[in-house]
Amino acid sequence: MSDREFSLVVAYGTDMGNAEDAAMSFAEASTAAGIPAEAVELNQVELDHLSTTTHFIVVTSTFGDGEFPDTATLFWEAISASTERLEHLSFAVLALGDTSYELFCNAGKLLDARLEELGATRLADRVDVDGYYEEPAAAWTTDLVKQLVAAQSGPTAPPVVVMENPDPPRGLERNHPFTAPLSVNRLLTSTESDKEVRHYELDLTDSGIRYQAGDSLAVHAVNDPDLVTAILAELKVDAGHRVAGAEETLGVLLTEQLEIRTPSRALQELAGPAGYGEDVLDLIRRADLTVDDVIDTLRPLQFRDYSIASSPLVHPDRVHLTVATVRYPRAGRRYGGVASTYLAERTQAVRIHLRPNHHFRLPAGDVPIIMIGPGTGIAPFRAFLQERQATAAPGRSWLFFGDRRRTTDSLYGEELTGFAEAGTLTRLDVAFSRDQDTKVYVQQRMRENSAELFSWLQDGAHLYVCGDADRMAKDVDAALHEIVAENGGMDADAAHACVNDLIKTHRYLRDVY
Repeated sequence: MSDREFSLVVAYGTDMGNAEDAAMSFAEASTAAGIPAEAVELNQVELDHLSTTTHFIVVTSTFGDGEFPDTATLFWEAISASTERLEHLSFAVLALGDTSYELFCNAGKLLDARLEELGATRLADRVDVDGYYEEPAAAWTTDLVKQLVAAQSGPTAPPVVVMENPDPPRGLERNHPFTAPLSVNRLLTSTESDKEVRHYELDLTDSGIRYQAGDSLAVHAVNDPDLVTAILAELKVDAGHRVAGAEETLGVLLTEQLEIRTPSRALQELAGPAGYGEDVLDLIRRADLTVDDVIDTLRPLQFRDYSIASSPLVHPDRVHLTVATVRYPRAGRRYGGVASTYLAERTQAVRIHLRPNHHFRLPAGDVPIIMIGPGTGIAPFRAFLQERQATAAPGRSWLFFGDRRRTTDSLYGEELTGFAEAGTLTRLDVAFSRDQDTKVYVQQRMRENSAELFSWLQDGAHLYVCGDADRMAKDVDAALHEIVAENGGMDADAAHACVNDLIKTHRYLRDVY
Protein backbone atom coordinates (compact mmCIF):
# COMPACT_ATOMS: atom_id res chain seq x y z
CA MET A 1 0.00 0.00 0.00
CA SER A 2 1.27 3.48 -0.86
CA ASP A 3 2.58 5.82 1.86
CA ARG A 4 1.46 8.83 -0.19
CA GLU A 5 -1.03 11.27 1.30
CA PHE A 6 -4.60 10.25 0.47
CA SER A 7 -5.97 11.82 -2.72
CA LEU A 8 -8.91 11.01 -4.97
CA VAL A 9 -9.73 11.43 -8.66
CA VAL A 10 -13.26 10.67 -9.91
CA ALA A 11 -13.55 10.54 -13.71
CA TYR A 12 -15.97 9.49 -16.40
CA GLY A 13 -16.16 8.62 -20.06
CA THR A 14 -19.65 9.41 -21.26
CA ASP A 15 -21.61 9.37 -24.49
CA MET A 16 -25.17 10.32 -23.55
CA GLY A 17 -24.61 11.44 -19.97
CA ASN A 18 -25.26 8.29 -17.94
CA ALA A 19 -21.64 7.76 -16.93
CA GLU A 20 -21.28 11.45 -16.14
CA ASP A 21 -24.39 11.32 -13.97
CA ALA A 22 -23.17 8.25 -12.08
CA ALA A 23 -19.72 9.80 -11.55
CA MET A 24 -21.21 13.08 -10.35
CA SER A 25 -23.43 11.18 -7.91
CA PHE A 26 -20.34 9.37 -6.63
CA ALA A 27 -18.45 12.65 -6.18
CA GLU A 28 -21.41 14.16 -4.32
CA ALA A 29 -21.63 11.13 -2.02
CA SER A 30 -17.90 11.23 -1.38
CA THR A 31 -18.02 14.94 -0.58
CA ALA A 32 -20.97 14.42 1.77
CA ALA A 33 -18.93 11.74 3.58
CA GLY A 34 -16.07 14.17 4.15
CA ILE A 35 -13.88 13.46 1.12
CA PRO A 36 -14.21 16.39 -1.31
CA ALA A 37 -14.37 15.24 -4.92
CA GLU A 38 -15.41 16.55 -8.32
CA ALA A 39 -16.16 14.37 -11.33
CA VAL A 40 -14.14 15.22 -14.44
CA GLU A 41 -13.88 13.85 -17.97
CA LEU A 42 -11.28 11.14 -18.39
CA ASN A 43 -9.76 13.27 -21.14
CA GLN A 44 -8.97 15.90 -18.50
CA VAL A 45 -7.00 13.43 -16.36
CA GLU A 46 -3.27 13.77 -17.02
CA LEU A 47 -1.09 10.73 -16.40
CA ASP A 48 1.32 12.94 -14.43
CA HIS A 49 -1.54 13.72 -12.06
CA LEU A 50 -2.45 10.06 -11.81
CA SER A 51 1.11 9.22 -10.83
CA THR A 52 0.64 11.22 -7.61
CA THR A 53 -2.92 10.11 -6.85
CA THR A 54 -3.72 7.32 -4.41
CA HIS A 55 -7.33 6.54 -5.40
CA PHE A 56 -8.93 6.56 -8.87
CA ILE A 57 -12.67 5.99 -9.41
CA VAL A 58 -13.91 5.63 -12.99
CA VAL A 59 -17.32 5.32 -14.62
CA THR A 60 -17.32 4.74 -18.36
CA SER A 61 -19.79 3.75 -21.02
CA THR A 62 -18.89 1.98 -24.25
CA PHE A 63 -19.46 3.59 -27.62
CA GLY A 64 -19.89 2.13 -31.10
CA ASP A 65 -17.97 -1.06 -31.76
CA GLY A 66 -16.57 -1.53 -28.27
CA GLU A 67 -14.83 1.87 -28.28
CA PHE A 68 -14.30 4.52 -25.64
CA PRO A 69 -16.63 7.53 -25.82
CA ASP A 70 -15.12 10.77 -27.13
CA THR A 71 -14.73 12.14 -23.60
CA ALA A 72 -12.34 9.27 -22.78
CA THR A 73 -10.46 8.52 -26.01
CA LEU A 74 -7.47 10.73 -25.24
CA PHE A 75 -6.99 9.23 -21.79
CA TRP A 76 -7.20 5.71 -23.18
CA GLU A 77 -4.70 6.56 -25.90
CA ALA A 78 -2.28 7.91 -23.30
CA ILE A 79 -2.60 5.14 -20.74
CA SER A 80 -2.40 2.47 -23.45
CA ALA A 81 1.00 3.82 -24.48
CA SER A 82 2.26 4.52 -20.96
CA THR A 83 4.88 2.35 -19.27
CA GLU A 84 4.77 4.15 -15.94
CA ARG A 85 3.95 1.82 -13.06
CA LEU A 86 0.97 2.57 -10.82
CA GLU A 87 1.58 0.34 -7.78
CA HIS A 88 0.65 3.24 -5.51
CA LEU A 89 -2.84 3.53 -7.02
CA SER A 90 -6.07 1.93 -5.84
CA PHE A 91 -8.92 1.97 -8.35
CA ALA A 92 -12.45 0.88 -9.14
CA VAL A 93 -14.33 0.82 -12.45
CA LEU A 94 -18.06 0.96 -13.09
CA ALA A 95 -18.75 -0.03 -16.70
CA LEU A 96 -22.06 0.91 -18.33
CA GLY A 97 -23.23 -1.00 -21.39
CA ASP A 98 -25.89 -2.91 -23.26
CA THR A 99 -25.85 -6.69 -23.64
CA SER A 100 -27.45 -6.47 -27.07
CA TYR A 101 -24.01 -5.40 -28.30
CA GLU A 102 -21.36 -8.05 -28.75
CA LEU A 103 -18.62 -6.02 -27.01
CA PHE A 104 -20.63 -5.43 -23.84
CA CYS A 105 -18.98 -2.90 -21.49
CA ASN A 106 -15.78 -3.23 -23.50
CA ALA A 107 -14.37 0.19 -22.61
CA GLY A 108 -14.70 -0.47 -18.89
CA LYS A 109 -13.18 -3.93 -19.28
CA LEU A 110 -10.21 -2.56 -21.21
CA LEU A 111 -9.52 0.20 -18.70
CA ASP A 112 -9.90 -2.12 -15.72
CA ALA A 113 -7.43 -4.58 -17.24
CA ARG A 114 -4.95 -1.85 -18.22
CA LEU A 115 -4.85 -0.35 -14.74
CA GLU A 116 -4.15 -3.81 -13.36
CA GLU A 117 -1.39 -4.36 -15.95
CA LEU A 118 0.30 -1.16 -14.76
CA GLY A 119 0.29 -2.44 -11.19
CA ALA A 120 -2.70 -0.64 -9.69
CA THR A 121 -4.80 -2.43 -7.06
CA ARG A 122 -8.55 -2.89 -7.26
CA LEU A 123 -10.65 -1.48 -4.44
CA ALA A 124 -13.44 -3.69 -5.77
CA ASP A 125 -14.13 -5.91 -8.73
CA ARG A 126 -15.33 -4.14 -11.83
CA VAL A 127 -19.13 -3.86 -12.03
CA ASP A 128 -20.71 -4.24 -15.49
CA VAL A 129 -24.17 -2.72 -15.82
CA ASP A 130 -26.67 -3.63 -18.52
CA GLY A 131 -29.04 -0.82 -19.42
CA TYR A 132 -30.61 0.98 -16.46
CA TYR A 133 -27.75 2.00 -14.25
CA GLU A 134 -29.15 3.97 -11.31
CA GLU A 135 -29.63 1.19 -8.74
CA PRO A 136 -26.37 -0.71 -9.35
CA ALA A 137 -24.47 2.59 -9.51
CA ALA A 138 -25.96 3.67 -6.17
CA ALA A 139 -25.00 0.37 -4.51
CA TRP A 140 -21.49 0.58 -5.98
CA THR A 141 -21.18 4.16 -4.74
CA THR A 142 -22.25 3.30 -1.20
CA ASP A 143 -19.76 0.43 -0.89
CA LEU A 144 -16.83 2.37 -2.35
CA VAL A 145 -17.40 5.55 -0.35
CA LYS A 146 -17.27 3.46 2.82
CA GLN A 147 -13.93 2.03 1.68
CA LEU A 148 -12.56 5.49 0.87
CA VAL A 149 -13.55 6.87 4.26
CA ALA A 150 -11.85 3.91 5.93
CA ALA A 151 -8.75 4.38 3.76
CA GLN A 152 -8.54 8.06 4.65
CA SER A 153 -9.42 7.83 8.34
CA GLY A 154 -8.41 4.31 9.36
CA PRO A 155 -10.47 1.56 11.01
CA THR A 156 -12.00 3.92 13.59
CA ALA A 157 -13.77 5.96 10.90
CA PRO A 158 -17.47 6.63 11.62
CA PRO A 159 -20.09 4.75 9.65
CA VAL A 160 -20.98 6.27 6.28
CA VAL A 161 -24.56 7.02 5.34
CA VAL A 162 -24.99 7.83 1.65
CA MET A 163 -28.19 9.80 1.16
CA GLU A 164 -30.30 8.96 -1.83
CA ASN A 165 -31.00 11.79 -4.22
CA PRO A 166 -34.61 12.96 -4.21
CA ASP A 167 -36.67 12.07 -7.22
CA PRO A 168 -36.40 14.74 -9.93
CA PRO A 169 -39.53 16.35 -11.36
CA ARG A 170 -41.46 14.19 -13.78
CA GLY A 171 -40.21 14.30 -17.31
CA LEU A 172 -36.58 14.76 -16.27
CA GLU A 173 -35.57 11.12 -16.02
CA ARG A 174 -36.76 7.69 -17.08
CA ASN A 175 -38.64 6.81 -13.89
CA HIS A 176 -40.79 9.90 -14.27
CA PRO A 177 -41.64 10.20 -17.98
CA PHE A 178 -44.05 12.90 -19.03
CA THR A 179 -46.84 12.05 -21.47
CA ALA A 180 -46.64 14.75 -24.13
CA PRO A 181 -49.33 15.27 -26.77
CA LEU A 182 -47.98 14.71 -30.28
CA SER A 183 -49.00 17.99 -31.92
CA VAL A 184 -47.30 17.64 -35.32
CA ASN A 185 -46.44 14.55 -37.35
CA ARG A 186 -45.23 15.73 -40.76
CA LEU A 187 -43.41 13.97 -43.60
CA LEU A 188 -40.14 15.73 -44.45
CA THR A 189 -39.06 13.58 -47.38
CA SER A 190 -41.20 13.56 -50.49
CA THR A 191 -43.49 10.65 -51.27
CA GLU A 192 -41.13 9.69 -54.12
CA SER A 193 -38.20 9.21 -51.74
CA ASP A 194 -36.97 5.73 -50.89
CA LYS A 195 -36.69 6.92 -47.27
CA GLU A 196 -39.26 8.17 -44.79
CA VAL A 197 -38.14 10.97 -42.49
CA ARG A 198 -40.69 12.76 -40.30
CA HIS A 199 -40.81 15.95 -38.28
CA TYR A 200 -42.51 15.70 -34.88
CA GLU A 201 -43.53 18.34 -32.39
CA LEU A 202 -44.37 17.41 -28.79
CA ASP A 203 -46.24 19.69 -26.40
CA LEU A 204 -44.27 20.30 -23.17
CA THR A 205 -46.96 22.30 -21.35
CA ASP A 206 -46.93 21.40 -17.61
CA SER A 207 -44.04 18.96 -18.13
CA GLY A 208 -41.40 20.77 -16.10
CA ILE A 209 -38.96 20.05 -18.94
CA ARG A 210 -36.55 22.86 -19.72
CA TYR A 211 -34.30 21.77 -22.55
CA GLN A 212 -31.32 23.38 -24.28
CA ALA A 213 -30.15 23.28 -27.86
CA GLY A 214 -27.93 20.21 -28.14
CA ASP A 215 -29.95 18.04 -25.75
CA SER A 216 -31.69 14.79 -26.66
CA LEU A 217 -35.13 13.47 -25.86
CA ALA A 218 -35.84 9.91 -24.75
CA VAL A 219 -38.96 8.34 -26.25
CA HIS A 220 -40.61 5.50 -24.30
CA ALA A 221 -42.23 3.50 -27.08
CA VAL A 222 -44.28 0.33 -26.90
CA ASN A 223 -44.06 -2.67 -29.19
CA ASP A 224 -46.28 -3.10 -32.23
CA PRO A 225 -49.47 -4.86 -31.03
CA ASP A 226 -49.65 -6.84 -34.28
CA LEU A 227 -46.20 -8.28 -33.57
CA VAL A 228 -47.24 -9.09 -29.99
CA THR A 229 -50.33 -10.91 -31.29
CA ALA A 230 -48.20 -12.91 -33.74
CA ILE A 231 -45.76 -13.93 -31.00
CA LEU A 232 -48.57 -14.99 -28.67
CA ALA A 233 -50.07 -17.10 -31.44
CA GLU A 234 -46.71 -18.71 -32.17
CA LEU A 235 -46.30 -19.53 -28.47
CA LYS A 236 -49.90 -20.85 -28.38
CA VAL A 237 -50.98 -18.66 -25.47
CA ASP A 238 -53.27 -15.65 -25.13
CA ALA A 239 -52.56 -12.14 -23.87
CA GLY A 240 -53.93 -13.01 -20.43
CA HIS A 241 -51.40 -15.78 -19.84
CA ARG A 242 -49.90 -15.42 -16.35
CA VAL A 243 -46.11 -15.35 -16.18
CA ALA A 244 -44.49 -16.82 -13.09
CA GLY A 245 -42.97 -14.12 -10.89
CA ALA A 246 -44.55 -11.26 -12.83
CA GLU A 247 -47.48 -9.09 -11.80
CA GLU A 248 -48.44 -8.33 -15.40
CA THR A 249 -49.88 -10.69 -17.95
CA LEU A 250 -47.84 -11.83 -20.93
CA GLY A 251 -49.62 -9.46 -23.30
CA VAL A 252 -48.68 -6.45 -21.18
CA LEU A 253 -45.10 -7.64 -20.72
CA LEU A 254 -44.57 -8.08 -24.45
CA THR A 255 -46.27 -4.82 -25.38
CA GLU A 256 -44.87 -2.39 -22.84
CA GLN A 257 -41.91 -3.84 -20.98
CA LEU A 258 -39.85 -6.33 -22.98
CA GLU A 259 -37.71 -5.82 -26.08
CA ILE A 260 -39.20 -8.09 -28.73
CA ARG A 261 -38.07 -6.41 -31.90
CA THR A 262 -34.36 -7.07 -31.47
CA PRO A 263 -33.46 -10.44 -29.92
CA SER A 264 -31.29 -10.42 -26.82
CA ARG A 265 -27.96 -12.20 -27.07
CA ALA A 266 -29.27 -14.80 -24.60
CA LEU A 267 -32.20 -15.61 -26.88
CA GLN A 268 -29.92 -15.79 -29.91
CA GLU A 269 -27.70 -18.27 -28.09
CA LEU A 270 -30.75 -20.33 -27.16
CA ALA A 271 -32.31 -20.37 -30.62
CA GLY A 272 -29.20 -20.08 -32.75
CA PRO A 273 -27.66 -16.92 -34.22
CA ALA A 274 -30.13 -14.50 -35.71
CA GLY A 275 -29.87 -13.70 -39.39
CA TYR A 276 -29.65 -10.14 -40.64
CA GLY A 277 -32.83 -8.25 -39.75
CA GLU A 278 -34.42 -11.10 -37.79
CA ASP A 279 -36.47 -10.45 -34.69
CA VAL A 280 -37.86 -12.51 -31.80
CA LEU A 281 -40.76 -13.85 -33.85
CA ASP A 282 -38.33 -15.25 -36.43
CA LEU A 283 -36.34 -17.05 -33.74
CA ILE A 284 -39.46 -18.53 -32.17
CA ARG A 285 -40.64 -19.81 -35.53
CA ARG A 286 -37.42 -21.67 -36.30
CA ALA A 287 -36.65 -23.00 -32.80
CA ASP A 288 -38.58 -25.08 -30.29
CA LEU A 289 -38.92 -22.33 -27.68
CA THR A 290 -41.39 -22.26 -24.79
CA VAL A 291 -43.00 -19.22 -23.21
CA ASP A 292 -40.55 -19.43 -20.32
CA ASP A 293 -37.61 -19.61 -22.73
CA VAL A 294 -38.68 -16.40 -24.38
CA ILE A 295 -39.59 -14.41 -21.28
CA ASP A 296 -36.47 -15.42 -19.37
CA THR A 297 -34.17 -14.21 -22.13
CA LEU A 298 -35.79 -10.96 -23.28
CA ARG A 299 -34.35 -7.72 -21.97
CA PRO A 300 -36.29 -4.64 -20.76
CA LEU A 301 -37.67 -2.40 -23.48
CA GLN A 302 -35.24 0.49 -23.81
CA PHE A 303 -36.19 4.10 -24.48
CA ARG A 304 -34.82 5.63 -27.69
CA ASP A 305 -32.80 8.84 -27.79
CA TYR A 306 -33.35 11.48 -30.46
CA SER A 307 -31.42 14.72 -30.89
CA ILE A 308 -33.69 17.70 -30.33
CA ALA A 309 -34.28 19.74 -33.49
CA SER A 310 -35.49 23.00 -31.93
CA SER A 311 -34.29 25.83 -29.70
CA PRO A 312 -36.18 26.65 -26.50
CA LEU A 313 -35.66 30.32 -27.28
CA VAL A 314 -37.93 29.88 -30.29
CA HIS A 315 -40.12 26.99 -29.09
CA PRO A 316 -40.18 27.09 -25.26
CA ASP A 317 -43.31 24.94 -24.95
CA ARG A 318 -42.58 22.46 -27.70
CA VAL A 319 -39.77 20.11 -28.60
CA HIS A 320 -39.08 19.07 -32.20
CA LEU A 321 -37.65 15.75 -33.39
CA THR A 322 -36.37 14.59 -36.78
CA VAL A 323 -36.78 10.84 -37.09
CA ALA A 324 -36.19 8.38 -39.92
CA THR A 325 -38.89 5.71 -39.91
CA VAL A 326 -37.28 2.29 -40.11
CA ARG A 327 -39.24 -0.09 -42.34
CA TYR A 328 -37.99 -2.97 -44.46
CA PRO A 329 -39.45 -6.11 -46.06
CA ARG A 330 -37.81 -9.48 -45.56
CA ALA A 331 -38.91 -13.03 -46.35
CA GLY A 332 -42.54 -12.10 -46.81
CA ARG A 333 -42.79 -9.97 -43.67
CA ARG A 334 -42.61 -6.23 -43.11
CA TYR A 335 -40.36 -5.10 -40.28
CA GLY A 336 -40.13 -1.74 -38.56
CA GLY A 337 -38.21 0.10 -35.87
CA VAL A 338 -39.91 0.04 -32.47
CA ALA A 339 -39.89 3.75 -31.70
CA SER A 340 -39.85 5.17 -35.22
CA THR A 341 -43.01 3.31 -36.30
CA TYR A 342 -44.60 4.01 -32.92
CA LEU A 343 -44.17 7.74 -33.53
CA ALA A 344 -45.15 7.53 -37.18
CA GLU A 345 -48.37 5.57 -36.91
CA ARG A 346 -49.36 4.27 -33.48
CA THR A 347 -49.68 7.15 -31.03
CA GLN A 348 -51.03 10.62 -30.39
CA ALA A 349 -49.24 11.02 -27.04
CA VAL A 350 -45.68 10.05 -26.21
CA ARG A 351 -44.02 9.31 -22.88
CA ILE A 352 -40.74 11.21 -22.82
CA HIS A 353 -37.93 12.34 -20.57
CA LEU A 354 -35.12 14.79 -21.17
CA ARG A 355 -31.58 13.60 -21.86
CA PRO A 356 -29.30 16.62 -21.33
CA ASN A 357 -26.12 16.57 -23.40
CA HIS A 358 -23.79 18.93 -21.54
CA HIS A 359 -20.97 18.28 -23.99
CA PHE A 360 -22.83 19.29 -27.15
CA ARG A 361 -23.48 22.98 -26.64
CA LEU A 362 -23.09 26.17 -28.64
CA PRO A 363 -20.08 28.34 -27.79
CA ALA A 364 -20.29 32.09 -27.21
CA GLY A 365 -22.24 33.91 -29.89
CA ASP A 366 -19.18 35.42 -31.56
CA VAL A 367 -17.37 32.08 -31.98
CA PRO A 368 -17.53 30.50 -35.48
CA ILE A 369 -19.16 27.07 -35.74
CA ILE A 370 -18.84 24.34 -38.36
CA MET A 371 -21.68 21.80 -38.40
CA ILE A 372 -21.57 18.46 -40.22
CA GLY A 373 -24.95 16.76 -40.18
CA PRO A 374 -26.08 14.53 -43.06
CA GLY A 375 -29.54 12.98 -42.95
CA THR A 376 -31.29 13.19 -39.59
CA GLY A 377 -27.98 14.49 -38.21
CA ILE A 378 -29.34 17.90 -39.25
CA ALA A 379 -31.54 17.90 -36.11
CA PRO A 380 -29.32 19.62 -33.50
CA PHE A 381 -27.97 22.05 -36.09
CA ARG A 382 -31.47 23.24 -36.89
CA ALA A 383 -31.70 23.96 -33.15
CA PHE A 384 -28.33 25.74 -33.19
CA LEU A 385 -29.33 27.92 -36.12
CA GLN A 386 -32.67 28.81 -34.54
CA GLU A 387 -30.81 29.84 -31.39
CA ARG A 388 -28.19 31.89 -33.20
CA GLN A 389 -30.88 33.67 -35.16
CA ALA A 390 -32.95 34.33 -32.04
CA THR A 391 -29.95 35.83 -30.22
CA ALA A 392 -28.62 37.69 -33.28
CA ALA A 393 -25.29 35.98 -32.67
CA PRO A 394 -22.54 37.58 -34.78
CA GLY A 395 -20.41 34.43 -35.13
CA ARG A 396 -20.11 32.75 -38.52
CA SER A 397 -21.91 29.44 -39.14
CA TRP A 398 -21.06 26.82 -41.76
CA LEU A 399 -23.22 23.76 -42.40
CA PHE A 400 -22.37 20.62 -44.36
CA PHE A 401 -25.56 18.70 -45.11
CA GLY A 402 -25.98 15.57 -47.16
CA ASP A 403 -28.58 13.01 -48.16
CA ARG A 404 -29.54 10.90 -51.14
CA ARG A 405 -31.37 13.20 -53.58
CA ARG A 406 -31.99 16.93 -53.60
CA THR A 407 -35.53 16.68 -54.96
CA THR A 408 -36.76 14.12 -52.44
CA ASP A 409 -34.49 14.26 -49.37
CA SER A 410 -33.59 17.91 -48.77
CA LEU A 411 -34.60 17.96 -45.09
CA TYR A 412 -35.66 21.44 -43.92
CA GLY A 413 -34.39 22.77 -47.25
CA GLU A 414 -36.52 25.92 -47.25
CA GLU A 415 -35.59 26.69 -43.66
CA LEU A 416 -31.89 26.33 -44.40
CA THR A 417 -32.26 28.68 -47.36
CA GLY A 418 -34.00 31.14 -45.05
CA PHE A 419 -31.18 30.95 -42.51
CA ALA A 420 -28.68 31.62 -45.32
CA GLU A 421 -30.65 34.57 -46.69
CA ALA A 422 -30.92 36.05 -43.19
CA GLY A 423 -27.17 35.76 -42.68
CA THR A 424 -27.52 33.34 -39.76
CA LEU A 425 -26.01 30.61 -41.91
CA THR A 426 -22.84 32.03 -43.43
CA ARG A 427 -22.18 29.08 -45.67
CA LEU A 428 -24.07 25.95 -46.77
CA ASP A 429 -22.41 23.06 -48.59
CA VAL A 430 -24.52 20.09 -49.62
CA ALA A 431 -23.77 16.60 -50.88
CA PHE A 432 -26.62 14.63 -52.44
CA SER A 433 -24.99 11.28 -52.99
CA ARG A 434 -27.26 9.86 -55.69
CA ASP A 435 -27.78 12.92 -57.86
CA GLN A 436 -24.78 11.93 -60.03
CA ASP A 437 -23.07 8.79 -61.20
CA THR A 438 -20.31 9.00 -58.59
CA LYS A 439 -21.56 9.23 -55.02
CA VAL A 440 -20.57 12.37 -53.14
CA TYR A 441 -20.64 12.65 -49.35
CA VAL A 442 -20.09 15.42 -46.81
CA GLN A 443 -16.49 14.43 -46.16
CA GLN A 444 -15.72 15.09 -49.82
CA ARG A 445 -17.24 18.57 -49.55
CA MET A 446 -14.97 19.11 -46.53
CA ARG A 447 -11.90 18.16 -48.57
CA GLU A 448 -12.97 20.39 -51.46
CA ASN A 449 -13.01 23.33 -49.06
CA SER A 450 -10.11 22.19 -46.91
CA ALA A 451 -8.14 25.45 -46.90
CA GLU A 452 -11.11 27.53 -45.77
CA LEU A 453 -12.21 24.93 -43.23
CA PHE A 454 -8.73 24.93 -41.72
CA SER A 455 -8.77 28.72 -41.67
CA TRP A 456 -12.01 28.66 -39.69
CA LEU A 457 -10.42 26.27 -37.20
CA GLN A 458 -7.43 28.60 -36.88
CA ASP A 459 -9.92 31.39 -36.13
CA GLY A 460 -11.24 29.37 -33.18
CA ALA A 461 -14.21 27.63 -34.78
CA HIS A 462 -15.92 24.78 -32.97
CA LEU A 463 -16.62 21.76 -35.16
CA TYR A 464 -19.71 19.59 -34.56
CA VAL A 465 -20.68 16.25 -36.10
CA CYS A 466 -24.05 14.54 -35.80
CA GLY A 467 -25.40 11.40 -37.46
CA ASP A 468 -24.28 7.89 -38.32
CA ALA A 469 -21.43 6.61 -36.15
CA ASP A 470 -20.52 3.49 -38.13
CA ARG A 471 -19.33 5.12 -41.36
CA MET A 472 -20.07 8.84 -41.66
CA ALA A 473 -18.46 9.94 -38.38
CA LYS A 474 -15.35 7.85 -39.03
CA ASP A 475 -15.03 9.17 -42.59
CA VAL A 476 -15.47 12.76 -41.40
CA ASP A 477 -12.85 12.21 -38.70
CA ALA A 478 -10.40 10.84 -41.27
CA ALA A 479 -11.08 13.84 -43.54
CA LEU A 480 -10.51 16.23 -40.64
CA HIS A 481 -7.12 14.69 -39.89
CA GLU A 482 -6.14 14.95 -43.56
CA ILE A 483 -7.26 18.59 -43.76
CA VAL A 484 -5.30 19.55 -40.65
CA ALA A 485 -2.18 17.75 -41.90
CA GLU A 486 -2.32 19.18 -45.42
CA ASN A 487 -3.13 22.77 -44.54
CA GLY A 488 -1.11 22.92 -41.35
CA GLY A 489 2.01 21.47 -42.93
CA MET A 490 2.01 18.64 -40.40
CA ASP A 491 2.87 14.98 -40.50
CA ALA A 492 0.26 12.44 -39.41
CA ASP A 493 1.38 12.42 -35.77
CA ALA A 494 1.30 16.20 -35.48
CA ALA A 495 -2.13 16.36 -37.12
CA HIS A 496 -3.37 13.69 -34.73
CA ALA A 497 -2.12 15.72 -31.78
CA CYS A 498 -3.80 18.83 -33.18
CA VAL A 499 -7.16 17.07 -33.51
CA ASN A 500 -6.72 15.63 -30.02
CA ASP A 501 -6.29 19.16 -28.74
CA LEU A 502 -9.58 20.14 -30.43
CA ILE A 503 -11.26 17.26 -28.61
CA LYS A 504 -9.71 18.10 -25.25
CA THR A 505 -10.67 21.78 -25.49
CA HIS A 506 -14.23 20.86 -26.55
CA ARG A 507 -13.86 22.36 -30.00
CA TYR A 508 -14.50 19.05 -31.80
CA LEU A 509 -17.76 17.58 -30.55
CA ARG A 510 -19.81 14.64 -31.81
CA ASP A 511 -23.36 13.46 -31.26
CA VAL A 512 -23.28 10.23 -33.25
CA TYR A 513 -25.30 7.04 -33.04
